[in-house]
Amino acid sequence: MSSPWKTGDISEALDALPEIIELAKNVLVPIELEKAEKLAEMLVGTKKEKKQAKARLMLLVRPPPKRPLYYCMHEIQFLPRWTRNTMRYLGDYIDMLVKEMTFEFTGKNSARKRSLGANLNRLNPEKHGVSADLLDKLKRYNSFLYSPGKHDFSTPLGRNHRFTSREVVLTAFVTIKLATQIKSISKLARDAAEKELVDYIIGGRWRSHERVEFRGEIKISSPIQNPTTTESD
Repeated sequence: MSSPWKTGDISEALDALPEIIELAKNVLVPIELEKAEKLAEMLVGTKKEKKQAKARLMLLVRPPPKRPLYYCMHEIQFLPRWTRNTMRYLGDYIDMLVKEMTFEFTGKNSARKRSLGANLNRLNPEKHGVSADLLDKLKRYNSFLYSPGKHDFSTPLGRNHRFTSREVVLTAFVTIKLATQIKSISKLARDAAEKELVDYIIGGRWRSHERVEFRGEIKISSPIQNPTTTESD
């Protein structure tokens, strides 16, 4: 019998790779993990439960910043059928915050053009004051979630789709928790999250007429162009 789930067989919707489950357990407290697992179950429940689960997830990831969280909210509407874009937009949010944190702590403007993995490798717990625990979690996030969301079009053994709706829900909770930790130590990350950074480049996916060279008061000297999509790191 064919499945109504675009993410694969209905039995796959509540699957999750061990490394993703382990990361969620490491980042979330038990009550947060319990809430995430409940929403994952609701997404494959009754029509009413699905609607409630989506509403709660959209509330969890609501802006600010408008980009990329507004786009993430839009993609949540298509769960559990479509998963990859939600994963990518969640990762773009972390990428944006880490770019700002890395620039603030290293003073290197090139941080705003580097990939998430490259920036994480340049942060040092002793030199920059970012805990080794947070860096480890962010590196695992990039390795298990963000990078595969952008580049990996293979599927895990025995599955028909790269990500399941359960993995998306766990990632949403993990993303918001990690983002809170980043913003607690980086003023520029907080500014990036709270302000409309209209000229900002996130994950190499959206471009405007001009690039932001430094954070501060943002002056718009030219009209904003329509976003374009690329596949850069």
